[in-house]
Amino acid sequence: MRTKGSRSRGNTETKQRIALVSKDLFSLKGYLGTSIEDIIAASGSSKGNLYYHFKSKEELFLFLLEEQVDEWIEQWSAKEKQFGTAAEKLYGLADHVAEDFQNPLIRAADEFRASEAAAPAVSEQILLAVQRQRKIFHSVLQEAIDEGVIDRRHDPDQLAQILYAVFAGLNTARHEPLAASAELHRMAVSVFLHGTAARSTAEAVPLKLHIVPESARKQTSDKP
Repeated sequence: MRTKGSRSRGNTETKQRIALVSKDLFSLKGYLGTSIEDIIAASGSSKGNLYYHFKSKEELFLFLLEEQVDEWIEQWSAKEKQFGTAAEKLYGLADHVAEDFQNPLIRAADEFRASEAAAPAVSEQILLAVQRQRKIFHSVLQEAIDEGVIDRRHDPDQLAQILYAVFAGLNTARHEPLAASAELHRMAVSVFLHGTAARSTAEAVPLKLHIVPESARKQTSDKP
């Protein structure tokens, strides 16, 4: 007779087996190209068994995304210890993101986001996963502010959103060799920290634009 503990372990093992097989299939065939029938056949599970653990293909893929984010954060936590300064961490984070973009599951994730964009529950879970990663960016950027690498007048929350968006945009470089992709990500950090303008020009640009009120503009235009 199976005990409650053995049944629980069996259920966990079955769920992980389905997840691992699904990850391989999604990576190989893409999200849209992988069917529930493919997963059932490859995992050796019955349809009822699969739906016991995952209510839908969408839920299964969200589970994989959560696992990937967990792994991404754990790997960064291990890597972060080798860097001594916030600037070094930013460049290290660039390498870490570039390496993650080489993950074959990324292409499937792009398909998934596009196909499920209209589903509020799915969009919310994806946003939560993004926010978890963005917290890492916020932490490193706050260190950079504390160390004087970044001007204290900047908001670390806004900076984290900007840098995350820049890296997300470089997702198109995932088809490049890792070295080329990493170089692009590191250059993005360099531009983020130092800009692209010549020093004399950069010094002349104020941190915030001076906005002339509408009333003042009208008074000026009314003058003969």
